[in-house]
Amino acid sequence: RAGRPELTPTAIMAGRLLAQRLFGQSMALMDYDNVPTTVFTPLEYGCVGLSEEEAVAHHGQERVEIYHAHYKPLEFTVAERDASQCYIKMVCLREPPQRVLGLHFLGRGAGEVTQGFALAIRCGASYAQVTRTVGIHPTCAEEVVRLRISKRSGLDPTVTGCG
Repeated sequence: RAGRPELTPTAIMAGRLLAQRLFGQSMALMDYDNVPTTVFTPLEYGCVGLSEEEAVAHHGQERVEIYHAHYKPLEFTVAERDASQCYIKMVCLREPPQRVLGLHFLGRGAGEVTQGFALAIRCGASYAQVTRTVGIHPTCAEEVVRLRISKRSGLDPTVTGCG
């Protein structure tokens, strides 16, 4: 059906839920919202939830807050590699508790990071809950819980080091 993710794991889940309904084990339907996905290119891209554009179209520009950062993975630091393409964007509602609407992650391990945050987003996590989570150091996923710069602030989203 149009608008639904055409992903193997999505089809497997939908089939499993259909079989459970057919054999009377459950009445659960497939939920096609907030299905995480990753593009496995040399620099991975993973996302779950709404894009910035979808959030603005659905909620309005003034009701959406975007937190973002460029970051440098540890192995890029040691090898002195350019990390300007490593980027995270968290799409949130602006009013408290700032429910997270989407996460977009460009960098090493994007699939693993996105999978981990997909549950939080499906469960209605807020920006405050995410940023109060202790990150595992030194990981790329830690950069998500360190997001503090909003696009609206106009501050430079380049992370300069640990902390």
